[in-house]
Amino acid sequence: CDDDAVGTVHRAWAVTVLVMVAFFAASIIEATKLNEDYEEGSRASFALELAAYWSAILHLILAITGTFILKRFSTAFTVGCLLGVTVVISQQNLLLFAAFYGYSHGSPFMNIIFADMAFALFVILSFFALTLGHFRKYIITR
Repeated sequence: CDDDAVGTVHRAWAVTVLVMVAFFAASIIEATKLNEDYEEGSRASFALELAAYWSAILHLILAITGTFILKRFSTAFTVGCLLGVTVVISQQNLLLFAAFYGYSHGSPFMNIIFADMAFALFVILSFFALTLGHFRKYIITR
């Protein structure tokens, strides 16, 4: 990895972006299915529906911004901000996993799929943050 530090970070980011795009789609599906199968007089949590939509938006913005930072604008400040935002969104995914794993409203199968994807993205984003933190001196260009 030390021989091609920039390539290692870019490959790790490519895998992360692929998973984030899949998670974006799963977030939109989860938010729309959350209120489909509810009993009469019962409603799924609006907060969890909003959290699913919000996480979709944040992951899309992170994918676009992170790609721009790594490819075009790799200053110490922007790489540090990317590292911080990646860690925060990684922790958000852990909270999404905890919130959706045993949730009974909507489609229980989709809730578990969404929760498992959130946990996988927590692990992947954490790994990317460790990789970026380790090789940041090779990434920073100015």
